[in-house]
Amino acid sequence: MKKILTAVVLAIAATTSVSNALTREEIEKDPILKGKMLAKRCSWCHDINRTLIAPSFKEILKRYKDVPEETLKKQFADAIKNGSKGKWTNWMKEHIKARKIGSIEAMYMPPQRPYYNDKEIELIVKWLLSLRK
Repeated sequence: MKKILTAVVLAIAATTSVSNALTREEIEKDPILKGKMLAKRCSWCHDINRTLIAPSFKEILKRYKDVPEETLKKQFADAIKNGSKGKWTNWMKEHIKARKIGSIEAMYMPPQRPYYNDKEIELIVKWLLSLRK
């Protein structure tokens, strides 16, 4: 009886998770979803809400809250494409335990140009700015 109950629970869980999954077509049709999926690589260093080894996306957006969206699109696209160094040094000194990862002054965001084309970067920026609202 215990084996049957376990099998039923697993079957329900599998069916539920499959039914909630997005299809590739749904992702391709929605630029925000596509940008979110492309930004998966960003999660190596950034999280939406938590500090990992870099500021969270919400923290980044908070810092630039008074910057107009069109200006921010260009700034974010440039930072993603070409990388960034030194903009977050003071913040990192306060929030990151440098002894575990090395010198904060040596830390930087590497260029993502090798991984993304301009259109993909545009979609990532669109998704990132959607978190602002």
